[in-house]
Amino acid sequence: MNLAALLDDHRDDDVALISRGRSTTYGALRTQIDALRGGFASLGVGDGDRIALLCSNSRHFVISYFAALGLGAVAVPLNPLSPSPELEAQIDAVGAKVIVVEKLSAATWSNVERARVPSLATVVSCGPSSEIADAVPLADLLATAPVERADVDTDHLAALMFTSGTAGMPRAAMLTHGNLAANIEQSASTEDHVVAGDVVYTVLPLFHIFGLNVAMTMGLAAGATVLLVQRFDPATAVETIAERNVTVLPGPLPEDELRMRFVGAECVAILMVGRHLSKIRAVIDDLVRQCHGLSDRL
Repeated sequence: MNLAALLDDHRDDDVALISRGRSTTYGALRTQIDALRGGFASLGVGDGDRIALLCSNSRHFVISYFAALGLGAVAVPLNPLSPSPELEAQIDAVGAKVIVVEKLSAATWSNVERARVPSLATVVSCGPSSEIADAVPLADLLATAPVERADVDTDHLAALMFTSGTAGMPRAAMLTHGNLAANIEQSASTEDHVVAGDVVYTVLPLFHIFGLNVAMTMGLAAGATVLLVQRFDPATAVETIAERNVTVLPGPLPEDELRMRFVGAECVAILMVGRHLSKIRAVIDDLVRQCHGLSDRL
């Protein structure tokens, strides 16, 4: 098995992602992931190697994540707004071999001292290569011939997700292909769940497990359209939800046209739910889903 295989059965022409106003179909997404898998392999990445992702909610994150998993490598999503000492400590802790740096994170990355991350062999730049010294352009890797996707066991490590650090220093929680797949399968087994044709408003950060697995990966597994939003702004959020016909919102925001909402990360107070219950019932048929995470609670 391999979690990256969940994209295989969707129709080529259906829209998988909308990112920064650009639509990517499932066919194009699979092609880009396959090519980047070959690109990572050309850098010497293999089974169990760590690939850090210093990316916001974007197409670059998605293709890098599934390309890493497809090789049997381990994806390590990082907060692109973290200060450089924190990034240095986290990269060193996991022993990342490659890091993918998005254009918006180039300034953050410029403050990282390479001597403090000795395991790092290659920096991949999603923007112009001139932004980061000695970086390999992502565009070059996307021109590489694909390699076969790895078949892994369910207990093969897929991702290392750093916890928030509320109970101490952030720790890299270990999540396997089986862990992530089980979370998706359980959610899909409920009476009402994300389906093909839904549009999932994904503003929760992909370096958080709720955004990564419940919003992005579950949406793609269902054949839905995942609308990637980099930053939450109340005014533009309402406009975007209406303009893009959003039907699913992972998060607590109220919006009358939604079909379904997921609430997670922290328990929602009963009084808070009660305050909005009449409105919620009118919108989502008495359905409120409280989701539990896959980080340090495993």
